[in-house]
Amino acid sequence: MHDAAVYFCSGMLPEDEYFHYGLAVPMYTHFTSPIRRYPDLLVHRLLAASVGQDKTYTELLDRNIVHEWCENMNYRHHQAQLVQRASIALHTQLYFKDKCLDEDAYILSYEETLSSYLSEGTD
Repeated sequence: MHDAAVYFCSGMLPEDEYFHYGLAVPMYTHFTSPIRRYPDLLVHRLLAASVGQDKTYTELLDRNIVHEWCENMNYRHHQAQLVQRASIALHTQLYFKDKCLDEDAYILSYEETLSSYLSEGTD
């Protein structure tokens, strides 16, 4: 299993940790529309500050500050995932709350090996 993707400041990790598992590339930066998410906005601001096109966010040139922001974005992303899962669980339960949950079921096949395996643990 691979680790979840995280935001990080390139100067704070060894280069062998820059690898993007899903794309199988040695170096990668997430670069999409800055109106979509805050991390994307920061990437655009960082690029502009790095090439001297924007002096507004000079703190982006401090890797310790960028590292702190990345840690915060990773934390908030993880929290958002937990909230999303909890919301799905809640709404699934609300959907099924007044539904009939009894259904007819039929055994279509039976394997003796499975029965033997299950009964061995009950002795």
